[in-house]
Amino acid sequence: MKKWTVLGIVALAAALLFLQYMMEKKKDAAQSGAMPPAEQQVGVALPSGATDYVARQEENAMPPASGSAVYGGIVLPTVQSAYKGACDGGGLREMLASHDKYWGFFAWDTSFTQSETQRMYGYVSDYVACQAAARSDVSLCDSLPGPAERGGFKVTPDMAPYMACRKKTINLLFEAYLAGNIKGDSYCRLGLSGWDTTDLERFSVPEFCSVLAKGAENAEPFLLKAFAPAPDDASAKIAMDFPLKEKDCKSKQECLDKYRLYKAVKNGRPQDCPKDYVPHCKALADHATTSCEPILKEMSQFYCSTVKRVEKVTGGYIGVTKEEIAADIEKNKAAKAEADTMKKEQEKQQAIVNKRVKEMLKKN
Repeated sequence: MKKWTVLGIVALAAALLFLQYMMEKKKDAAQSGAMPPAEQQVGVALPSGATDYVARQEENAMPPASGSAVYGGIVLPTVQSAYKGACDGGGLREMLASHDKYWGFFAWDTSFTQSETQRMYGYVSDYVACQAAARSDVSLCDSLPGPAERGGFKVTPDMAPYMACRKKTINLLFEAYLAGNIKGDSYCRLGLSGWDTTDLERFSVPEFCSVLAKGAENAEPFLLKAFAPAPDDASAKIAMDFPLKEKDCKSKQECLDKYRLYKAVKNGRPQDCPKDYVPHCKALADHATTSCEPILKEMSQFYCSTVKRVEKVTGGYIGVTKEEIAADIEKNKAAKAEADTMKKEQEKQQAIVNKRVKEMLKKN
């Protein structure tokens, strides 16, 4: 009897606990405004065209720049050259290793002038862009430093060798894509990466690239349709981006470069490219870096002559700080003073020896 009584009490206690639990649960739900179960939730409809907009953003996404190298000794692991240089230390590897020491935006006090540094960056970006053209690979430019700021000095995008290399390579490869010389959606997207995003949202980039692959002359009808009703000056603006005749450019140099690049690449005449693009056009046509070597040799000649100039005006110092120069001068002064003291002591001892020798000779 006692056994059943105990079991009855336990069952009653369990029921009470369960009832209390359910009451507390309902109370919490009421206070928190809990949402109904997921399967009972009613979704909010997206605005008309929203899904199309998201899809368009995804398909129009541009290939991101993978980033530039930090300032310091520049390393080009995939670029090799047998050229020894116009002087000792004037080879490619030595010149790049002296970056941030002998030359560079953040180089030491005894270094190249700002204009000399900018010229060195021009050679480097040009040489790497030529190598990139030979391989049709813009990512080679990632080995070069980009925009930065240090010690209050700011390197803007238009100053950075990374940006200059990318711009030149992309310009050439985009025109080669239009001319049908290279295949691949990525080259087209790189060429359009500088366009305003609101303009790109007006059409499908993959569709536009497939049109451009058939030639620059197909750009205007596609864009006029995409921007319909197009403004009155639309044709003239499109002609500036995709010039088919020299007069389309209205004497604008950037447009003229596009026209000459497109025409030269399409006709297989790299020598007709704009002068500062000729080595790159040849590298692209031949898939070889031989035409890049003149850029390297000119860079080495300039580097060697500038190193010589800096050493001359600084008394042999280059790539060191003023504090290091002062410390070295003091060290040299101390060494000279010690040498002078030793010399005087030697002269004194020699005089004593000479005197004794003379005295001995007189006695004999």
